[in-house]
Amino acid sequence: MPEEGVTALVVPVPEVDPLLAAVAARFPDAVRPLPAHVTLLYPFVPVDDQVVADLAEVFAGRPPLRVEFAECRRAGGFAALLPDPADGLSALIGELRRRWPDVLPYGGRFGTEVDAHVTVALNTAEQVAEAVEREIVPRFAPIRAELREVWLLVFRGGWQVHRRFELTG
Repeated sequence: MPEEGVTALVVPVPEVDPLLAAVAARFPDAVRPLPAHVTLLYPFVPVDDQVVADLAEVFAGRPPLRVEFAECRRAGGFAALLPDPADGLSALIGELRRRWPDVLPYGGRFGTEVDAHVTVALNTAEQVAEAVEREIVPRFAPIRAELREVWLLVFRGGWQVHRRFELTG
């Protein structure tokens, strides 16, 4: 569980929520209690007015991103859907990393570069992640999505949306 006040930048992907619901119905402990999303940066910086203004500048004028989630990548007890194309999300992550170079994805736990993805199983047995990849994902994929906003989340006993930034182009 994150510490109070920890922040994250995520892109919600509601089109993937039915797949997460199917995973949770069969493997409740494999899914986090969050809507489907692509994490841009976590943990992020503490929220203040300047951070919000800087984020508004980063996201201003950016168009919605059209992606498809067809490929599932699995490693141990982790399974994730990869966006195609990924370049729009990678560009957003790159811009954020240039603005906040000391902020490493996942605190550097997985290195300095992490591919954009939607997690569909996490911290579970390898057999569960394999079943998710082999049995559940194919019933839903490919999933086409239009990514229209970025959420700045703050953990306050649970994740709460602090600010939404629209991608309207």
